[in-house]
Amino acid sequence: MKIPPLFRQMQPLARFSLLLALTLVISACSFSLAEDITPPPGAEQIPVSPTQPAAVSGPLYPLVPPNPEEGRAIFQEKCAPCHGSNGQGDGPRANQLPNPVAAIGTSEIARQASLVYWYNQVTRGNLERFMPPFPSLSDRQRWDVVAFAYTLSISPSTLERGAELYQANCAACHGDQGRGDGPQAVDLSTPSTNLADQAFMVDKTSIALFQSITSGVPPDMPAFGEQLSEDERWVLADYLRTLAFVPSGKPIAAETPAGLEDTPAAMETAAPTATAAIEAGTVTGNVTNGSGGELPEDLVVKLHGYDNMQAVITDTTTVQPDGSFIFQGVDMPADRVFLVTVEYDNTTYGSDIGVVPPDVHTIDLPVTVFESTTDPNIITVDRLHLFFEFLDTDTVRVVELYIMSNPTNRTLVPTGPGQPTVRFKLPIGSTNLAFEDGVLGGRYVPTPDGFGDTIAVRPGSGNYQVLFTFEMPYDRKLDIVQQVTIPVEAVVILVPEDGLKIRSDMLQDGGVRDVQGTQYHMYNADSLAPGEELRLTITGRASLAPWLTGTSSTSIAIGLGVFGFALLALGVFLIRRARSRAGGSEEPVSGAAAASSASQEDIDTLMDAILALDDQYQNGQLPEEAYRQRRTELRGHLKELMAGQRTTSP
Repeated sequence: MKIPPLFRQMQPLARFSLLLALTLVISACSFSLAEDITPPPGAEQIPVSPTQPAAVSGPLYPLVPPNPEEGRAIFQEKCAPCHGSNGQGDGPRANQLPNPVAAIGTSEIARQASLVYWYNQVTRGNLERFMPPFPSLSDRQRWDVVAFAYTLSISPSTLERGAELYQANCAACHGDQGRGDGPQAVDLSTPSTNLADQAFMVDKTSIALFQSITSGVPPDMPAFGEQLSEDERWVLADYLRTLAFVPSGKPIAAETPAGLEDTPAAMETAAPTATAAIEAGTVTGNVTNGSGGELPEDLVVKLHGYDNMQAVITDTTTVQPDGSFIFQGVDMPADRVFLVTVEYDNTTYGSDIGVVPPDVHTIDLPVTVFESTTDPNIITVDRLHLFFEFLDTDTVRVVELYIMSNPTNRTLVPTGPGQPTVRFKLPIGSTNLAFEDGVLGGRYVPTPDGFGDTIAVRPGSGNYQVLFTFEMPYDRKLDIVQQVTIPVEAVVILVPEDGLKIRSDMLQDGGVRDVQGTQYHMYNADSLAPGEELRLTITGRASLAPWLTGTSSTSIAIGLGVFGFALLALGVFLIRRARSRAGGSEEPVSGAAAASSASQEDIDTLMDAILALDDQYQNGQLPEEAYRQRRTELRGHLKELMAGQRTTSP
């Protein structure tokens, strides 16, 4: 799901391989409102068509207050089949999906989402996560359903307590209804914020409101970090979000306020007065063996069609001797979603997802299959990212992201049911292991010294990513030994500059970066062979951010978001620096110190160039052959420079 603006992305975006790639992984953590079309069992990792429904025109905030009660029935019809009636991600179709369904009814997730973000998910869909758009809903219905979804995470007792806290601490300035008209508002140097203003509140997350309550908003709003407990601040933040909704039991009038009209989207998606005849069309395609082998003569191709998460078409055919297939006489109303799957060598392969445009009656959905292997040695780690942060004075949280490739023409599959394809070792003493997209006993299985991933890994560059977090006990110093089981090409470490220090003979200092007012220190390490250990020593004193003191699950989710947001900003910084260097020249320098400095600058430049090259390739701007050739050249130069720098180091 792509993460709300404050901690995004998680939106999760544009890919900047070394750092920005993480944002796409966290975006898998995107919190959609009605996640998914139900795919056939086993249809994991199906590639996604780049074509997405057009964005809705009109204001990006509701013209009238959203009514959660009006959204209740819509949620139960459109969203509950996957998300569950209470938004816990446990709907009747949830276990049929290749990806976990977001538990949007939990405060851990709802607090990270803005209303406009969820609205856009409903409007545009997220086919990457098998979620279709909902063009049948009017503009007002979309706002109503996302408002209801938000209320699922707030209990009646929380609302009642939030109202009490609001009246005691906020109403004097903001007014009883949050409109900025409290009796003390006239004495302020700036107008009191109207918390019922749709344009203001639509992009606010509870996390952002919590921070404002905790730290205050100059010049007039004081900080409440000392007066209110952490739990009270969260309750108050959750309550503030509801001030922009129609109060419970008070349905909004059917008329639009004077001077306002429904957005164009609302008029465009209004229910038609007559149903047009559905024309039949054709789905074609070709099955190709990417491993170069022969296809069996009786290979079955299955066609799936979906309308608003509902399976409406299932058909099968067999491939022709040349690998082609065709489905004729297929009903093709606009916006119907089609997917073709092929079961080959005990693995399900899928086509791109095709969405029927208006007045189009032919869709081509080719499928590529591969031979299978159980040899995990084919996997390589392009980059291993590590992030360290104090969770409290006695605990360090570690976030690890593996960005991996399968450079062969075979799919890595498990040796049997429940067996891992790739194994990961954890440092001794690690606890509270958690994953961005799965749990132990599901996709991930425990091993004696870590965990394993059971997912099949198809051929591709950087297309296999695993993001997880764990905790380590801290007592003035922490020695971490991270052994790798897969060859690692590069290691990147990010730590907050304030409080936490890291030492290792294996690291090169990447400097300090300012990320939205927070200083982060970056370190780089050379390649690691299977069985090698990354040894680090962490020292310092805990300096806790306000969001790190919440519940365990909240801290994990937000921590991953902060990690992604920081890396996104750092990635943009590095790209700009690389472009700046490419367009300018530097004055010549001399001497041993200058040579060392120049060597480090060259290393930084080469790493930036590799990152930018990866970014271009991931965005489809470079052909694969040219990309691989250039990347190999750059990596060769980088290794030579790093070897030379170690030789000349004192």
